[in-house]
Amino acid sequence: MTPQTTSQKPARQARPGSAGGTGASASSAAAPTSSGAPASAQPAAPAASSTSTNESLTARPSQSQLAAAAAVALRPLRWLLHTVTPIGWGSLVLLAACGLTGAVMGWQEAWSAAAVLAVVVSTSWLWLLPHGAHRVSHELLEPRGTVGDEAIIHLTVLNPTGRPLLPARMEMPVGPGTAVFAVPTLRPATIHERGFVLPTARRGVVTVGPVVSVQSDPVGLLRRERTRTQAQLVHIHPRTVRVGSSLHGLMRDVEGAVTQELSSSDVSFHALRDYVPGDDRRNIHWRTTAHTGRLMVRQFEETHRSSLLILLDCLIDDYEVEEDFETAVSVACSLSLDAISDGREVTLATQDEELPTATGLRLLDASCLVTSTAIQGCDDLARQASSRHPEASVIILVTGQRCEEQTLARVRTLTPLDAVVLALRCGSNAMGRRSVGGVTAYDLDRIESLPRIMRRAS
Repeated sequence: MTPQTTSQKPARQARPGSAGGTGASASSAAAPTSSGAPASAQPAAPAASSTSTNESLTARPSQSQLAAAAAVALRPLRWLLHTVTPIGWGSLVLLAACGLTGAVMGWQEAWSAAAVLAVVVSTSWLWLLPHGAHRVSHELLEPRGTVGDEAIIHLTVLNPTGRPLLPARMEMPVGPGTAVFAVPTLRPATIHERGFVLPTARRGVVTVGPVVSVQSDPVGLLRRERTRTQAQLVHIHPRTVRVGSSLHGLMRDVEGAVTQELSSSDVSFHALRDYVPGDDRRNIHWRTTAHTGRLMVRQFEETHRSSLLILLDCLIDDYEVEEDFETAVSVACSLSLDAISDGREVTLATQDEELPTATGLRLLDASCLVTSTAIQGCDDLARQASSRHPEASVIILVTGQRCEEQTLARVRTLTPLDAVVLALRCGSNAMGRRSVGGVTAYDLDRIESLPRIMRRAS
């Protein structure tokens, strides 16, 4: 410790500047300092960076605190914007104008109008005092419906408190409209029930709810809403019919080979079953018959399958009216459901997408979102769908009666040559039949005519 102390003293004395030994000692003392400068400079940078980091870390909480304070300060403003109606804002402006006119011009009429407006505005806040703790729930008897059928919405309002609740006004959005209903005075543990009929005139997805309790003054200056339930979706499925008849076209085996008829090689052994009158005796399994003591025959299953491709034209220009497009959606869904129930391969395609056909329910749910907003024609639809599904053996185009014959002829050239192509044209003409460029086209005006047309086509 002593040598360091004595070496520091000459260094301090050398700063005034001397040419003798003092300067030498100063230089000798400065040497260690300069040589140690890099070592001392290296920790200086991290110290600076850590300082800036600490400043940034301390700045972030301050910014968040400032944002939180701003949110708290703006909360009353947001509440006013959501509570005061346009009539209320107009009344406040009129109140200020009357008061200013009375003060400047000295008009007694302006002061009287301002006084009346002040009383109305000040008393309107009394209507927003909390006076309801209702517990509300709504449920759909059926989460899915069909066009034309009734869908019931059951609404329940409960008083869970130990005191009576004053009458309340509630609103429930139902699709594009709003259901408004009044809740009477409810005694403790009392339930008020209401039923609503959901309109099902149109196919689509309808939003039901949420139920909102509304508080408002008689004049309509203020309006306060409280959400009581969650919104629910209701799928309104298109109308469908059971077709019963179907086109098989060319059959394809499991390896993709094309055939016209079933032969002995088109079936494979499936199981043994009891003999019934009418069975071919050549299929009797004699060894099992001898073992069991009763006649047993071989049961076979077909190895051929037909692939059905349904094309739904979503170009609104091909239809006379919008109702014709709804009929086309019903026709396409009816054909698809019939194929699904029969265990056939089926694909339902539009210009925009391919609808899921794993189950009938998924198909119907997806069909609720199909719209007539396509910009491509049905010939482009046939080209794209055929390129994705070249194995299709039957292609059914569902379109409108305004679709041109030239377009139908192009559809035939854009589909596989070995496929059966059928066109169903929905419109005002009923039960018409024509051949256009190798495409057999049938006209129908309603979904109920589809089974008869398919029997004629098969």
